[in-house]
Amino acid sequence: MRDYLIFFRQDGRFLFYGFLLAFLSSSGQTYFIALFGAEIRHEYALSHGDFGLIFSMGTLASAACLIWAGRKVDDLDLRLYSVIVVIGLAIACGVMAGGQGIIFLFLALFGLRLCGQGLLGHTSQTAMARYFDSGRGKALSIASLGHAFAQALFPSLVVLMVAIVGWRAAWGWYGAVLVLVMIPLVLMLLRGHGARHAALTTRLARADEAVRATGNNPSGIDRQWTLGQVLRHPGFYLVMSNVIAPGMLMTGLMFHQIHMLEVKHWDISWFAFCFVAYSGFSVITGIAVGPMIDRYSARRLITLYLTPMGTGMLALVVSDHPGAVLVWFVLSGATSGMHRSVISAYWAEAYGVRHLGAIRALVSSVSVVGTAISPVLFGWMIDGGISIEVIAALCVIWIALAMPATWLGLRYSTGK
Repeated sequence: MRDYLIFFRQDGRFLFYGFLLAFLSSSGQTYFIALFGAEIRHEYALSHGDFGLIFSMGTLASAACLIWAGRKVDDLDLRLYSVIVVIGLAIACGVMAGGQGIIFLFLALFGLRLCGQGLLGHTSQTAMARYFDSGRGKALSIASLGHAFAQALFPSLVVLMVAIVGWRAAWGWYGAVLVLVMIPLVLMLLRGHGARHAALTTRLARADEAVRATGNNPSGIDRQWTLGQVLRHPGFYLVMSNVIAPGMLMTGLMFHQIHMLEVKHWDISWFAFCFVAYSGFSVITGIAVGPMIDRYSARRLITLYLTPMGTGMLALVVSDHPGAVLVWFVLSGATSGMHRSVISAYWAEAYGVRHLGAIRALVSSVSVVGTAISPVLFGWMIDGGISIEVIAALCVIWIALAMPATWLGLRYSTGK
């Protein structure tokens, strides 16, 4: 913790900027939108399936646009880019607050998923990974805490606001706060960013000159890869089997949690308590992994960080005891806490930071598609009579195969 305090004193404003963007991304997250689910379905006379379909369509459309919009963080001034994204999120909130008809509901969900879940989190992680070098791991961990704080605050706040002002007005107030409070705050936190960016440009230019002076760089270390070069690199696809696993597999299982509770005869209140343990361990490991990345590098951690989640899912396969839920959530929370920081740091280490926005945008888009597919895929499997234990076993197998695939991908990256 002392390392974090010293680190925060050095560049606290920029670190808080990363935290704030992650915090604000909550309005596009599934759990936040789901808090308004009953009111939205009643307002538009939608069934659970109808609302789920519109939500999935908005999510997939946002994933497609994220590939283009996310890479613009490489080209635009970070201050301008951040303001544009926050304004986009505020507009989406306004459409949700005042729109009438299914088309406007789709547009609102599209904007929330693109600007909230997609671009704000993407910008936060890209900025921390790009502008911090020696302290990259700690910077990413601090920024990632914004997600955890939002998960702790917003559910109660949303319920209170809906009770007091109604669901549409709640969205309107959120959009107004984004414009009137958060945009000025973002600009204040980014004061002096021009000097930070100039220092990065100088560092990259010196690195390029060093590579040219020493000749070829066959290992690819310190090379600034373009997105096209990454897409032609076999190691990228091997590592992606690792990257998409936590979000895709956990979303698929959590989406069908009620079915799991029914077939395993678990109490929903116990399940909710265990989710608190999930969040707690996510925060603990998120804080712990930052200094580990700085000391050992994300390359050394990325192969093994899925181990806790795989072990936790194995508990669902072998046991119907209520304690299996706690084991699953605690160990999956440990992986979840490490995931965002380890992965963001890995892309910077493996492919450089000059085109990091474009690379992370593609990765984020693929990950979003995975989270949209797994609920449907797992649902079809359940409808086909496949047990939740078999589905969990397939998740364990995926993780077990992704780990050696990642190791092989790292060998491609380093040329060893």
